Amino acid sequence: MDVHRAGAIACTILSWIARLCAIALCILAIMLCFPSLVARLHLTGFILDISNALPSLIAGYGLIPSPFGGVFRFDFALSAALLFLIDYALQRAIFKLR
Repeated sequence: MDVHRAGAIACTILSWIARLCAIALCILAIMLCFPSLVARLHLTGFILDISNALPSLIAGYGLIPSPFGGVFRFDFALSAALLFLIDYALQRAIFKLR
């Protein structure tokens, strides 16, 4: 196996991980707009763990109240956008490696 092919495989795996994490953050950001849904699914501890895992620079930034009684987490949306950007950059790198 040559170096370019191994690099392409590694970038593909990292790209998929970034994409799945970004999709999960988008879903969580939307779910938090509906507090009863989060309470029913018992996601409060999981969301606190994710909040603690975010860099302190953006953690808790942009908490926007939703009309449904919940809150839109702008920090989750920013993190998802950054992960989608990383996914895109990795996809471009894969294209260059092949």
